[in-house]
Amino acid sequence: MNEEKEMAMVSPTGEDPFRIEAYFLKPIIPISSIDEPCKLPQGFTSLPPRFDPKNWPLKLRFRGWRLDHQDLQTWVARLAPIHQSTWEKAGIFEAIFNSTYQIKRKKDLVCGFAEKWCCETNTFIFPWGEATITLEDVVVLGGFSVLGDSIFSPLESRELREIEEKLEKERKGLYDYSVGCRNACTRLWMHKFMKSGSELEHEAFLVFWLSRYVFHNTPNSSVNKAVFSIAIRLARGIRIALAPAVLAHIYRDLSMLKMTIVASNGLNARNEIVDATVMSPFHLVQVWAWERFVELRPIPNVISCAEPRLARWDKVDCLNIGNMRRVLDKAGEGFIRRPYTMAIKNCVFPAYYVEMEKWVLVGPDSDDEHGLMSFAMFLRVAELVGFGTKQKYLPHRVAMQFGFSQELPCSSVAGHSHSFENAKLYVPSRLSETDTSMRYLNWCQESESRLEQKSIPLKKKPKKAVEGSKEANKIFKATIACDYSPKNSEKVVQVSTRRNDDSDNLVALGFPPTCNEMNAADPMDEDALSI
Repeated sequence: MNEEKEMAMVSPTGEDPFRIEAYFLKPIIPISSIDEPCKLPQGFTSLPPRFDPKNWPLKLRFRGWRLDHQDLQTWVARLAPIHQSTWEKAGIFEAIFNSTYQIKRKKDLVCGFAEKWCCETNTFIFPWGEATITLEDVVVLGGFSVLGDSIFSPLESRELREIEEKLEKERKGLYDYSVGCRNACTRLWMHKFMKSGSELEHEAFLVFWLSRYVFHNTPNSSVNKAVFSIAIRLARGIRIALAPAVLAHIYRDLSMLKMTIVASNGLNARNEIVDATVMSPFHLVQVWAWERFVELRPIPNVISCAEPRLARWDKVDCLNIGNMRRVLDKAGEGFIRRPYTMAIKNCVFPAYYVEMEKWVLVGPDSDDEHGLMSFAMFLRVAELVGFGTKQKYLPHRVAMQFGFSQELPCSSVAGHSHSFENAKLYVPSRLSETDTSMRYLNWCQESESRLEQKSIPLKKKPKKAVEGSKEANKIFKATIACDYSPKNSEKVVQVSTRRNDDSDNLVALGFPPTCNEMNAADPMDEDALSI
């Protein structure tokens, strides 16, 4: 998983090189190897020539990024005093409360980062290097657990399967057959169960939360039958690894959004428009950007003791940045690689952010009182499995985000997805400074040169920052192509995401029995979810 060796290194600010014993995340390219690293893709020439999302023929909808939380807040306030200990045991207490916060959307920011997304590596590619949202971010910001059972684990006991059957009967009871509706609206579901005194209220609440805020993959804010077994196990304090599935959905939607922006650039007629729906909890991408990019960060809230970190951004107004493309291209030295290790008033460090570096054993037989198994999961190359999608997880490409030095990443990760059988793990100090190898720096400079020649004009890095017409309304599910709407004969472009290739040898975080392609979006939605 990690490797220690002495190499010629250089700081990210580009100072004189030095030799040091450095720690890297595998897989890296051996010095003796003749293999070349994966070249950064040159697909940025297909982007719109000007960064002006307001005038692009693009309509975005965000199902999993909700701004209306009153219903959830009311139900949480009723059940939390009763079930808090169960939620803590199941690892969802913070995640539930995080869902009650309002993260105001900024379309320019979302589109700016989607432009930089690379569908092959699941990373943002900037002129100054790579970065990405990782399992660490989903755990720290979202409050989801990276440990526990798979979301696809079946219910084993007859008692639990009977509860699932009761939930399904209640779901079908909300169908409106008079209009041919075969979906159960989450709002009707809430009204049926909240304060009902039903023996199923706790499970019903968790179904509501999972369907609306975590795995919103169904049409028209409907109850998601696929989450019934998850809700039943969570209601009994069984921990489930939600973080890998959540991140898989975010990766899927970032790829879909990138392709949608590219597709919109190919439209010429005035009556053409691209319409896309984002299903995942996409607010985590915006908060990830606020945490790491000083230039984009609004003034955060001062949180109270025991509040989750996401509370810093509740109802915070977004900054007006201007040309997001230009800002991101020059933001390298202002990028904060390890924001969660920095002291914040009333914010408690996770136990895996240690003061002194150390080596530890992680595995089934090791003592995990400090949550080091979670940290190990952040670092492991894997395949993230969600509902209908599989995505590569390549943390070795952004090793400095975890406190490791950065070396040339291998393009092939076969055989590098390790299980934890009492593995030896290096845990860096939260105060450690990260460096890059000389050959990684040279590779980045060569890649930057290629981007400058084949993409939008890019400028050199600035001095180090100091922290302190839309007529169509259709949706896109298939490959990039043009189709006609039978309703108004206006062209719409269809977009889909496919699973990454070369992932057969990755350990899957999610373990589904099968996994089919996920459609990017669905045409039904609420106005409150669009921008």
